[in-house]
Amino acid sequence: MKAELRAKGFDLQDNPRVYLTALPGKWLLKHSTPSWRIEDPERGFQRIVREDRARQIALTVLAQRRTFPNAIVLATNAPSFRHPDGHLRIPGTTKFLVVDGQHRLWAQKFATFEATYACVVHMGLDEVKMAELFLEINDNQKRVPASLRWDLVRLVRPDDDPFAVAASEMVYDLAMNDESPLYQRIDLTGEQPEISLKQGSVAPELRNLISAKKGPFARLGFDKQYEVLLRYLAAVRALDSDGWKSGDSPFYKARVLRVLLRLLPIVVDEIDRSIDSIPVSAYKKVLERIDKGSLAPEAIRAVQGSAGMNEIFEQIKTQVVS
Repeated sequence: MKAELRAKGFDLQDNPRVYLTALPGKWLLKHSTPSWRIEDPERGFQRIVREDRARQIALTVLAQRRTFPNAIVLATNAPSFRHPDGHLRIPGTTKFLVVDGQHRLWAQKFATFEATYACVVHMGLDEVKMAELFLEINDNQKRVPASLRWDLVRLVRPDDDPFAVAASEMVYDLAMNDESPLYQRIDLTGEQPEISLKQGSVAPELRNLISAKKGPFARLGFDKQYEVLLRYLAAVRALDSDGWKSGDSPFYKARVLRVLLRLLPIVVDEIDRSIDSIPVSAYKKVLERIDKGSLAPEAIRAVQGSAGMNEIFEQIKTQVVS
């Protein structure tokens, strides 16, 4: 007979019964399944989780002996567990369905350090109720805005992606520095509908710019990179000063501005000078070749998705290259 586990825990609610508890990761792996009907839980996990993501979690969280900031959601058909003295008594035969947190739990497989997982456990559910709970949590979750994720990168500063950290810092400075053409013009968290330009649009383009090994930014430090961006964006703003001020300029629209950032290395090649010595006037002289009429809102709306971005890029590139 499998040994009973004694774990700290208590009732979150009585009807339906839900417990909050803390369970050891390796034990939980042995008693969990990604699908209630699957015969081989390990193969089941392998089919529904991305191993590279689970390994990354193991490396960045478990290998650092850190705990997860949110709880795993479990379900079981057991009606209840005995819980004397603030501890749950969980029979060794108990099986849990992992409703949410599959990657976090599977990361334990790739870590020697055994983590303690905070768990919310829904009790007494049959297969239908488990499926309903799974859909409720996984289908109805509100995704974290991309801009907020980038803002968190700036705060958390992950060691494994220094270019993302630099890009998020750069966006923050562009949005908060009153000398920047984008001062108070970037929504940093994705929660300001009145600001059309989002950090989630700008930051990935900046990351690509500064991470390119053969790009013009490769030999520059952060301060020089930022100064280049200020001058380049000042030239973009000067193409339509009134429209930029009102927010109606096609050059301020997210997709066009993203393309203009991608275009920066080509503009630098056209000017044929050291990037850290190019003035605003030189950028403006090249960018004035762009046909503003070709960037009318109806024309931009007609091209969608990543393919549309490539089309806009090629269109502007042919206008800029002499």
